[in-house]
Amino acid sequence: MKSGIVIIGLAICLVVGLSSRVMPQVGGIKLGKTRLISGITVQALYDDNVYLGNGTNATTELEESDLITHLMATVGLNYALPERGRLNLGYHGDLAYYRDNGENDWQTHKGTLGLDYQAPGGLALGINNVYTDAEDPYGSLEQYRIGLKTERWNNDLKTKAGYGFGNRFKLFGYYNHYKQDYELERDYTQDYDENEFGADFQMRVLPKTWGFARFHLGERDYFTHPVGTGVTDANDSDFTWRRLNFGITWETGAKLSGELNLGYQWKDYDNCGDVNGNTYEDKNTWIAATSLTHAATPTTALALRVTRALRQTGSDTNEYFEDTGIGLSLQQKILAKYTLTAGVAYSVNDYNVPLHNAREDDNHNANVGIACRIRDWLSAAAGYRYKRKDSNYPDKDYTDNQFLISIQGVY
Repeated sequence: MKSGIVIIGLAICLVVGLSSRVMPQVGGIKLGKTRLISGITVQALYDDNVYLGNGTNATTELEESDLITHLMATVGLNYALPERGRLNLGYHGDLAYYRDNGENDWQTHKGTLGLDYQAPGGLALGINNVYTDAEDPYGSLEQYRIGLKTERWNNDLKTKAGYGFGNRFKLFGYYNHYKQDYELERDYTQDYDENEFGADFQMRVLPKTWGFARFHLGERDYFTHPVGTGVTDANDSDFTWRRLNFGITWETGAKLSGELNLGYQWKDYDNCGDVNGNTYEDKNTWIAATSLTHAATPTTALALRVTRALRQTGSDTNEYFEDTGIGLSLQQKILAKYTLTAGVAYSVNDYNVPLHNAREDDNHNANVGIACRIRDWLSAAAGYRYKRKDSNYPDKDYTDNQFLISIQGVY
């Protein structure tokens, strides 16, 4: 793998010279109502801080760089339901190989199932399931072991059933189930089940614009309690929540897409205190899950993302943090076959403990990249990513720079 980045760079230079003509996008293999699309990507990524400050080397800043080669494969199967919707099945695999730290090699596999069905009479059904078997260093939204390889699996299931009343109103019911299970007993604090039920009322306010009000209630159950840890069903951080969201969503074809989504959440713990006798603190706060894309012109798209959520650190502690973030991104087509992407994001993690010097992390992210469609089935890309965490706890600080080039074939 030592010369992998050079080989990929030469390959990109070679294939870029093969064609200057823009070809139509790949259609895959079509048989009746079924379409099969497959792709493979080879990526070389240089990372100057692979452990994000959590490394095992003896340097002061615990930083170690490496060249990582990714082999990624994607397969998608789409079955059309004429005038009713579609059924999608998919797989994505990512195999990572480190040049100098082979013990960090990992692989992650993801399977997806999606059903979108709309009956002529107004009945609507939807299923979205994502199963992930991972051993990567990307951790979780709870910031658990970020930068260190962990083995785990997740299954996220989202379902909905609803009915449209003419062209004016819609009513939906939801059931969602999330499960996360880590492989090693060391990581038991992250094993949980979640069940969530909800209802959604939508009203058309413009030809392609809908306003909505949604109510959800759910519970999280931490199900792993190893002997000797002291953590039991009577002191773990199981909790329930209720949340009320209001916002606007848009139909396909509108210049705006995504959702403007703001709300309020009530979080209540099942137990009084954690394994160390610290009191659990019920929390009520505003939340957000806004993701908007504006197609300003046929070649320019701008995106805005605003998020806010409460995140529980683990099952053995009363610690949680408020995760509030904003991001902006741009996608610009240049000279027909080139696409420029750029983005910036900022988030702050406000922890509730320790009481007199609570931890606060400021997270900064930026990225820029350019992709070139060489043939209808072949493209190449190069990019840069920047990440930095500034914390009032200096041992949590890190800075990470990543440079990457890739080549992708899709059919």
